[in-house]
Amino acid sequence: MVEFERVSIDEAREVLDQLPPDVARMLESVPGYWPSNRRPPLATDRALTGRTMDWMGQLPEPVRPTLTVLRYPRVVNAIAEAWADAKQRSATFEHLLNDRRIGRRGFPVDIEREIAALCLYASGLP
Repeated sequence: MVEFERVSIDEAREVLDQLPPDVARMLESVPGYWPSNRRPPLATDRALTGRTMDWMGQLPEPVRPTLTVLRYPRVVNAIAEAWADAKQRSATFEHLLNDRRIGRRGFPVDIEREIAALCLYASGLP
């Protein structure tokens, strides 16, 4: 008989997100590998800025990224920061929706949908 250990979904995800030690060491030597290029965490990574909250209030309700706010407030802060400048806004969406980092899977489907809907809405703005 095979025995199984009960774990939560979050515990299982955490284990699956970890790379085997040899693979992690190898990837660290690859130029552009994301952990070695990541900036130190900021307070705004964990909560919305006042500017972002104002921006969210101006968005039509169907395109408000409500799930993304809960799970990735730093991403919503980045979008809000870039929103006023069309080129910067476009570059931000390009970066978020077309992740080219090695060893990353991108956003969960529900988050990607919200970002894509917001991008589509933004494409109609000046």
